[in-house]
Parts: sequence; structure tokens; C-alpha cells
Amino acid sequence: MDRKKILVIDDQRSQLRLIKRLLTRMGHTAVTVDSAEEAGLILRWEQDFAMIITDLKMPWLDGLQFCKDAKRAHPRLKIYAISGFLGGYDPDELQAAGFDGVYEKPIKEALLLEILAAYQATVRDKPTAGSPKP
Repeated sequence: MDRKKILVIDDQRSQLRLIKRLLTRMGHTAVTVDSAEEAGLILRWEQDFAMIITDLKMPWLDGLQFCKDAKRAHPRLKIYAISGFLGGYDPDELQAAGFDGVYEKPIKEALLLEILAAYQATVRDKPTAGSPKP
């Protein structure tokens, strides 16, 4: 898999450090922020992220509303949710928000590999710029 630039959002800094360490070890660049508000500001100026991995349960702006807002501004952006509290969310509501995948914590390398594989599956058959369309 090509090197990806990934925005990671989680209000628990220990989770951010863990995810960043794992993604870096896998050869990717992880930009980490501890609030959805900050992530929204970053997306206004930087649009070269391959994907976003966000926690759902966060103070102020939660991952669900963040996804809705981000998808409205950037409909093709791939956003994956991670949470230790999936039981508190309606799966239909998560899908309607626009998440490309929803995963349950704890964060481990295998979970990140699963998210990266899901991302890769969504972009695998897309033609690259300049290539003929099927």
C-alpha cells in the first residue's frame, strides 16, 4: 500500500500517540488532533488527506456530527469511526452520517490494518488521472 497521509481525531491523547506510532511504523504519515473542532479547521486548509480516522464519543463536537460536516464539504473523503462505545449509536445513523466504516476499540495494529484494507478496497478500481475510464 502506498504511503498515506491520515488525519486522526481522538480526545484521548494516549490513543492518539498509539495510533500515530502504529501508522508511522506501517509507513504512513499521521496528523493527530484531540478535537473535532481542530480537525475541521485543518480540513479548511489541508485537503491532501487520504482518509480520516475519528473517535465517535468526544466532548463538544462528536465524531458523528464531524463526519456529517466533513462529508458535506468533502464528499469523497473517506472517514472511518473508532469507538469503545458503539452500543450507544444507531448503526443506521452512523451509515447515514457518511462513515465509510465503523470499528470498535481497542486500537491494535490488526484493527488499523483492517481500516487501511477497507480504504484500499474503495479506491482500488478507480481510474487514475489520465487513464482511460472503463
